[in-house]
Amino acid sequence: MEVKISIIIPFYNVEKYLRECLDSILNQTFQDFEIICVDDGSTDKSLEILQEYKRKDDRFVILQQRHSGAGAARNYGIKSAKGKYVQFLDSDDWFEPEMLEELYSRAEKFNTDIVVCSSRKFDEEGNLLESGKQNASFDTDITPQEQPFSGLDFKENIFCINNTAPWNKLYLKQFLLDNNIKFQNLTSCNDVAFSLESLACAKRIVAFNKEYINRRYGRSGSITEKRADSADNIVRAYLEVKRFLKARELYDIYEKTLINVIKKGINGEISLCNDEQYKKFVTGLKQLMSEDWQIFASILKKDYITPEYLNQFIGDKKVLLWGTSLFIQEVLKNEKSPNPNILGFIDKNCTKWGKMCGKYEIYPPKAINELKPDGVLMTVLSEHEAVYESLKKEFEEKYSRVELLPNIFNEEVKFDNGN
Repeated sequence: MEVKISIIIPFYNVEKYLRECLDSILNQTFQDFEIICVDDGSTDKSLEILQEYKRKDDRFVILQQRHSGAGAARNYGIKSAKGKYVQFLDSDDWFEPEMLEELYSRAEKFNTDIVVCSSRKFDEEGNLLESGKQNASFDTDITPQEQPFSGLDFKENIFCINNTAPWNKLYLKQFLLDNNIKFQNLTSCNDVAFSLESLACAKRIVAFNKEYINRRYGRSGSITEKRADSADNIVRAYLEVKRFLKARELYDIYEKTLINVIKKGINGEISLCNDEQYKKFVTGLKQLMSEDWQIFASILKKDYITPEYLNQFIGDKKVLLWGTSLFIQEVLKNEKSPNPNILGFIDKNCTKWGKMCGKYEIYPPKAINELKPDGVLMTVLSEHEAVYESLKKEFEEKYSRVELLPNIFNEEVKFDNGN
């Protein structure tokens, strides 16, 4: 019997978080769903927990596969789904009670292929890391809210103005089947091609900036933690998108946004690499894109952001750092002593104000006028191009006497073809 929504959850050794995830689904205000849980070869008590829930609620469907990754698990779930819509959720996250009701109501109202909500980011222990506009799923300054649009409406930047994740989107199942959109069987980045291909094909997308997904980030044992070992998977993902677009005669339409998102993705992946992983990535890039890899040579970096590099970049200026990203936190973990020229951090997330990032206090933006730095340095990854552009406008209007320094991650490094 058809249900309105099939919730597809791949899981692998998540016994610590699974009950919180499942309880938040069962507590939804919308209840016409099935929960397809795909066991990806768990060796802990995750499967036992699922079986316990199934005995109490027959809406649970448990599928099992050998350890093959989340992409294969989601594809398995799609084949079994009976719902008009499918929602992909992650087993270590939890969800606000109105999530399904709000997504479904918009899907029906606007006759959509995809509905997108926003999320919050938490650490492993459930402490809030990010919320608000900076964590929105679509760039709210560009895309309409609560009104349908398509990839063709933003063909030059559609791949760069959204997050490439499936877990905050409700998909029309027939739309996925008609376009043969599937997840790749990769150890990481397996959802990138799926997300971009669906954006390219969707005729009606609706986004709304309400935070219904509570996303656990940076937990030990997650795919994200180990993804630098296979950083070149991002290249495999983009090559699949290119093949998909060419097969449907869409490549010429989306070529510009694809090239830009490849640059964005490469930047993001290599920022996670150590020296050995970086060299492996460059080798993989050259092999996978043997004919045109040099298009992306200028964004490859041989120098990694270290406390020493950060100090050298700042020089004698008194600066505030903008953005307490997880990446800059990792950089500062290696700092032996505080830099007297760093006055602190600026972050728009009010939950961080007064706390510390490394050895530096976090302030609200208005503190710029009080602390009177020589300049403000953006320390989030350069993939956040839209954020940087909006910051330049904000500085012109509010902080005209303070220099917005170049993004530390946008400094191009000359690439040695012999490397």
